[in-house]
Amino acid sequence: MAGSWRDGKILCPFFRGEDRQRHKIICEGPGDARSISWNFANEDERQRIRQLEVFCQDRYAYCEIYRMLQESKYGDQTGG
Repeated sequence: MAGSWRDGKILCPFFRGEDRQRHKIICEGPGDARSISWNFANEDERQRIRQLEVFCQDRYAYCEIYRMLQESKYGDQTGG
């Protein structure tokens, strides 16, 4: 799993890493799952970078994965 300069700017508590070669954003998993990932096709590289910059770095409370994990782990408490 390759890291990047963006990793230091990520504020989402569920972010675990980025695999640039496989075009993935890796997040903590729900329940007993170790991880969950966003998988982007090669031509969608801009969408992956936008997801990282817009949601993972700053507005993670609006991310679908964040909301799902927050609800499954902590109930209806709000985070972020």
